[in-house]
Amino acid sequence: YTGGMAYWYGGNLSLLYSFQINRLRSVVLLLGMYFFYLYAIEGVHYILRQKNENVGTATEKTGKWGTAYQKYSFWMTWGILVFVWFIHLILRYPGAMSYDNWAQLRYYYGFETYTTAQPIFHTWLFGSFIRLAVKLGSPNVGLFLFVLMQSLIMSAVLAWTLELMKRWNTAVWLRTLTFAVYCIAPYFTGYAAFPIKDYLYTAFLVLLACLMAEWMLEEEQFWNQAVQNVLWIVAAALMILCRKNGIYLYLVVTVVICVQMFWKKKRTRRVIGRKVAIVILPFLLVFAVEGIITQVYHVEKDSPKEMFSLPFQQTARYVKEYGDEIPGEEREVIAKVLDYDSLAEIYEPMTADPVKTTYRSGSTGDLVAYFNVWMKEFFRHPLCYVEATWNQNYYVFAPYADNVVYNKNCLVGSDLEYDKEYYSWLNFQIPEKMEGVSNIAVKLYSLLTTAPVIGMFSNVAFYVILMFVLLHFVRLEKNKKAFVVMLPALISFLFVLLAPQIQGQPRYAFPIIYTMPLMIAFYQKTERG
Repeated sequence: YTGGMAYWYGGNLSLLYSFQINRLRSVVLLLGMYFFYLYAIEGVHYILRQKNENVGTATEKTGKWGTAYQKYSFWMTWGILVFVWFIHLILRYPGAMSYDNWAQLRYYYGFETYTTAQPIFHTWLFGSFIRLAVKLGSPNVGLFLFVLMQSLIMSAVLAWTLELMKRWNTAVWLRTLTFAVYCIAPYFTGYAAFPIKDYLYTAFLVLLACLMAEWMLEEEQFWNQAVQNVLWIVAAALMILCRKNGIYLYLVVTVVICVQMFWKKKRTRRVIGRKVAIVILPFLLVFAVEGIITQVYHVEKDSPKEMFSLPFQQTARYVKEYGDEIPGEEREVIAKVLDYDSLAEIYEPMTADPVKTTYRSGSTGDLVAYFNVWMKEFFRHPLCYVEATWNQNYYVFAPYADNVVYNKNCLVGSDLEYDKEYYSWLNFQIPEKMEGVSNIAVKLYSLLTTAPVIGMFSNVAFYVILMFVLLHFVRLEKNKKAFVVMLPALISFLFVLLAPQIQGQPRYAFPIIYTMPLMIAFYQKTERG
């Protein structure tokens, strides 16, 4: 928290100790926030451990609505979420585009080389919706149907988290708060109309986390239930297909399942065989689907610049601060991979995008040589690398920083397309009677995001800090089941650190934000036994 304040105001840690008054302020802030967090953490622990006698009975009310809820709780919850979110879809009709969406359409229609820079399945899926609508005479309809489709999926998954919380007798206050957040918080309502790849990826990741929670509770019986098994395969496969990070996350889950499978005392060959088939099948489906799309659309592999965003960013800061110390041979090595001469000038502390776009060589030899130099420079000035990482990522622990970005409408990114030949017929438009409505909706989201208390539920740092607080409780109590359910969120946190930026891109933290209620509820369930 204290280090983040230094970057917030000055861009480096030296602000904390550059003047005597700053040193005093830093000590006061450090000690003050330490004790604040200490007591806040104890308070959270006390609340989560409360044994509420009315946990399971508060919603069991008599009357028509109470009876209907008990019988159709999932469908009622889903229906309300769909109704509330549909209002937001209408306000931002036909949808909120992004630069990535325009890139996907260029790939899909063949105006640029179709590469793996964007997830090829999500690109194909989005393009297919738009192509069908263009044939029907209105690309607007295709965009709207796509965001409606993804909203239906996400709302169903979130309704299922509430259904699981009901089954687990989760405290009523937590279920009520969760439902309210789903219906009101801009990080949920404000992104329903955004057809970005992270949205569907997060939906299927949350579904996988729900299934992992059921697996932890039911153990071997889980693998004998056909519906859960099919959902597992679908969730894992589509999660991987919608974003490349998914395969690394699922590999970790697979390893955990294999370890559990071979160390469990009570097991049969039948259960092991079924479990192995279910776990492996998503990989095979992904391979088949991506293989077909690759062959049909002649997809080419993109450079690995995305995965090297963080080391590239560290190199750029090093060149900016210690460029005079870099020997000529090291400059040559860096120049084979990045545009060395421009690094100091284009370096932006909060995003690695300008640096990674100068990536030149995919040669294995050049990359090996580069990382040798990268390692040498780290040992010369390790604090420089720490600052490059911290400066880019302090937002994940900065509840005082508003990370607000809500693309307004379908015209975002279109400024780059006007000179393209396809823009004349692929022309998304806001209906004349709705001009300005999406701007009002986005201003409302921004207002709610900055509002006291309510804004806390649309703050990346709030969820990240809460995740680590929960992890602390899980560690103290040696709650292995809860740790397994937290794995998707914890791995996603590593992806956030390695991503090109988090400031202005809260979507990278969506897996943490959207799984938080489930993780807390599961901790309550397993902590109570």
